[in-house]
Amino acid sequence: MNRSRGTDGRRRLQLVPLGILLAAAGAHAQQPPPAREPTSVPGPAATAAPAASPAEPPAGARTEAYSEFRRLLEAKQFPEAAEQARRVVELTRASPGTASEDLQVALMNLATAQYLAADYVGAEESYLRVIELVEASGRLTNPRLARAQAGLAATYYAGKRYDLAVDWFDRAVALSRRTEGLFNEEQLPLLEKYADALAQVNRPDDALRVRAYALRVVARKHGSDSLEYAAALESIGRWYSKVGAYDASRAALRRSIEIVEAREGENSLELVGPLTGLGECARRMLLDPAQPLQKSADSDRRTMFHEPIAQPAATVSASTIASEGQKALERAAAIVSSRPETTATQVADVHVQLGDWYQARQRPDKALPSYERAWQAAGGVTVGAKSLREALFAQPVLLYYSPPPYWNRYARRPAGEVEVRNAEVEFTVTVEGQAVAPTLVSDAGDPEFGEKLVAAADSAVYRPRFEEGKPVATLGVRLSQPFYVLLVEESADGAPKAGN
Repeated sequence: MNRSRGTDGRRRLQLVPLGILLAAAGAHAQQPPPAREPTSVPGPAATAAPAASPAEPPAGARTEAYSEFRRLLEAKQFPEAAEQARRVVELTRASPGTASEDLQVALMNLATAQYLAADYVGAEESYLRVIELVEASGRLTNPRLARAQAGLAATYYAGKRYDLAVDWFDRAVALSRRTEGLFNEEQLPLLEKYADALAQVNRPDDALRVRAYALRVVARKHGSDSLEYAAALESIGRWYSKVGAYDASRAALRRSIEIVEAREGENSLELVGPLTGLGECARRMLLDPAQPLQKSADSDRRTMFHEPIAQPAATVSASTIASEGQKALERAAAIVSSRPETTATQVADVHVQLGDWYQARQRPDKALPSYERAWQAAGGVTVGAKSLREALFAQPVLLYYSPPPYWNRYARRPAGEVEVRNAEVEFTVTVEGQAVAPTLVSDAGDPEFGEKLVAAADSAVYRPRFEEGKPVATLGVRLSQPFYVLLVEESADGAPKAGN
């Protein structure tokens, strides 16, 4: 956000774009794009300034501190950027005649840097301070208030404090709609994480309404046959898959593919997203132990995910789903291999997903060529502070695991009636990605939990670790399993007894 000169003649600090923070909060942690070059920076007054008192910062100190903050942020040195942003805040406070708005901007930049540095406690404090300052100013429709609320919500979301995230996303979205209009696109990055947070606190109906509203925002702005709408369908299709609404996921992703094919042709790179999403949906669907139950007459579940935008399809066989998923991923791999403008990152991403498909299907022989292709493409590519090879292959990646039965039997009980205990097991992941020789590390205070976890560990399938382009065995891999434990005595009918 560009700021003009203030009434005191000084130039104001620029606000780091909120998109930087929101882009980094997703399940696939994305690195922020380079921050925009400032068109104005803080500096000395244009007119002669009075002599500085001993408590005043040296002339130009805030300008230099802010420039260094932006340099560190763009270099993705987030802890260092946060420290520098804190210095900007201190210098802003110490500057004579500092306006509340100057301090708000400095604190917003500090909060964003703290968030990106995973200092969620610090970010929470900074965002709350901004909110307090804006509300004290009486400017309750100030867009900065919505930005601070959204930043605080994203901070709670990243820290897995989903109940708090839901509350602040709700406030931020409501304020955004009041100030920018019901169908403004600025709310789209908020809506995706808002829906995820709602799902995490067991409000799937509300989550679905939020996702559907986001789709309507895109349709109103770009049309229901646009590439933007196809991308929104891909996003909601992937979300459907995550929450187990596989038929709706398949319908949304297939519609996304149809739109892209109609606009861009059958070999467009824009198809890679929905095709890999379809492969992911198929993999989740085939490995979901609850899937047979979902195919039964479960009226609540079918009603929950019944939407005109993604009509559930008729139940299909496992072989049909397997064929659909594999063909989708193979088609995506063929597209990235045939297009000269394809980036190495895209090639690595698609081939690692194809490898994961075969690996999860217990076909390590078929997975290996795809993993080797991904390893080759990832050479020389960096993601943040580490190489793409390291991100993909430095450690075994869990692809499938069937948890012990009834581990979450009491998950829906009130918080005061249950506690979560974590059991842990250690094993070796072989070059084929299998977990072998499990050893119990902790039984969470119940030997039965330990026995169940050791037995369940045999089901784990991993993408193996790679060295020099080849899979290697990894010792000492640990798997933690939560168990919900009932704290009150239960009667014969399953209800807690009075007084307990």
